[in-house]
Amino acid sequence: MKQLNLPFKIDKQYENWEFELDALDNRLNGYESYKYIGKQLNYFLNFFTHRTELIFNGDYLTAVIIIIKKADEKQIAVINQFLVHNASKQIEVDKFSSKFKVWRIMYYTNYNPSKKQILVIYGKPKFIQKHLLLLQNN
Repeated sequence: MKQLNLPFKIDKQYENWEFELDALDNRLNGYESYKYIGKQLNYFLNFFTHRTELIFNGDYLTAVIIIIKKADEKQIAVINQFLVHNASKQIEVDKFSSKFKVWRIMYYTNYNPSKKQILVIYGKPKFIQKHLLLLQNN
């Protein structure tokens, strides 16, 4: 099994998107955060993304944080079903949050009904597990 066919692949180099990124305040020491400002890769599966943040360790993509706005429970169900279909492991955190392991990548999904917003975080498993609480804060 290999990494899912998503626009931002973990371990790809910064230079793949360098002209489509705006620097953000870094969330973590030793990692650089960027907002994707390009026009071509504003989707996750078939859903338009409101905001995409890429986190690099050196020149290598370590994690991606995606926000999908104006979302509903049906959309999070579609995303989770896609990940379940491809996952080697799934953990339901609570009613609106799940974790999945696909290939060597950890995915975390969360639906916030009051904001009508979906949060998808994916990246290297050790990084995601260690920093998930910090990454959830937008």
